[in-house]
Amino acid sequence: MYYALFGISKNDPAPINPEQFANSVLGLNLKMLPLCSDGHILGLTVFQRCSFTATLEDGTKLVEVFMPRDIVIDSALAADRCTGCRNFTIAHEAAHQILADLFPNDYGKAVKCRGHIVYRERNGKASWEEWQADTLAAELLMPTFLINAEIERVALTLPNGILYKSVSDPNYEKILEMARRIGVSWSAIRIRLQQMQVIKGKPIHCHPLDIMRFGE
Repeated sequence: MYYALFGISKNDPAPINPEQFANSVLGLNLKMLPLCSDGHILGLTVFQRCSFTATLEDGTKLVEVFMPRDIVIDSALAADRCTGCRNFTIAHEAAHQILADLFPNDYGKAVKCRGHIVYRERNGKASWEEWQADTLAAELLMPTFLINAEIERVALTLPNGILYKSVSDPNYEKILEMARRIGVSWSAIRIRLQQMQVIKGKPIHCHPLDIMRFGE
């Protein structure tokens, strides 16, 4: 549906714009506001009218009233360095709304227990609903046909599915280029490539300093 609305051909796929997808395709109201002072809440999606209180770093309390079909992203993710996390969070919150539309009875019960708001937390505990939203978000941002087109575009070749996570491995730079072009993080595209069996197992660090350099 998105591709038809924006004139994108699957024969020459391009990354989706998650903000346009949320607003124009799903009819959601996307907002960026400070949600917390410590960065643990990345975003939230709203199913019924409710109020939300955020405590800022200086102790100021910010009270907002949200309406159904609002999705709210923490304003800290507006920074350019947070593009991947921001895009995935938008797709994640949009996925909650898609799932609620598709399965109103099942999803409604879960939402009722959470006070009409579903949060995406940094390093939060995994749940069935969060796993579903993560999986759908990955499919929205990184559909198989787009990943395959990007693999061909950068000429990615991984013999036996092994990736050496080192600046000396040109494949690592190619995957980073794919991530930048699609607008996702290294972790997101690495997981997607593992799901597609392009990468088999965890990337291999060639030097102890690589672990510090790449943050894993």
